[in-house]
Amino acid sequence: MKLLVDPQYNPEFETSITSATKLGPGITLAKFLGARGSRTQLEKLYAEGFFGAPDTAQIARNLVLHAQAIQTVTGNSFFSKHRLVVSEGIYEPNPKFVIQETKVNDELAAKKLAENNKGSYGEGPDGWLARLPVYTGEKPTSNSINDLRRTGRTVVYQLIDQQGKTDPRLSFDLAVFWKDYVNYDKLTLDYDTFDPNGDLTCSIILEMPKVSTDWDVSYKYNLETTYNGELQSKDELLEILPEEE
Repeated sequence: MKLLVDPQYNPEFETSITSATKLGPGITLAKFLGARGSRTQLEKLYAEGFFGAPDTAQIARNLVLHAQAIQTVTGNSFFSKHRLVVSEGIYEPNPKFVIQETKVNDELAAKKLAENNKGSYGEGPDGWLARLPVYTGEKPTSNSINDLRRTGRTVVYQLIDQQGKTDPRLSFDLAVFWKDYVNYDKLTLDYDTFDPNGDLTCSIILEMPKVSTDWDVSYKYNLETTYNGELQSKDELLEILPEEE
């Protein structure tokens, strides 16, 4: 289907994509750049020498679909006493590097090798060395949640109550609401008890398709429910509530 996008929120009309790029009414790209209080800059999410330059226009197009999903909650009286937050936005791999020393024949070769690999060089006891950074952090598996978060296709949401906790009951209602009124590739209702207090936490993982420049998109509408990382139901949403309920 052809997606209709308000020109003022169409990234294709922007000369550059930044954290200030508007994706919807009151929604900028910054909303997806980390949790509140720990936001980062879009430019810092990718180390070009190790991952390649980010396609910021593609990221922004994908996130427009998420901005539209958020709009269905904003101003909705049914959810008015809760806050919809992005708990996991664009994924930033752990920037772990080790320095690897490579012996070379002369200073010129050491300098060239270092410059081409964002490293340094110098003369050691046995001759010239190029000291090159080697990435040892996580490389997300293709099409995993973290990999799809890298390009803005997948975002993890939480519905927060007035006590600052997720509300499993209303989160289920939101997941059902999105199932019926929002387009998506995959919607996962994710429960866990990993909180140190043992509280039941609920998140909604929303995966969108890759959006082309002509905004022609198709959706798969897959559903699943997980609990502590284990699949509980496929092709349907299963409500799980705290034990006392």
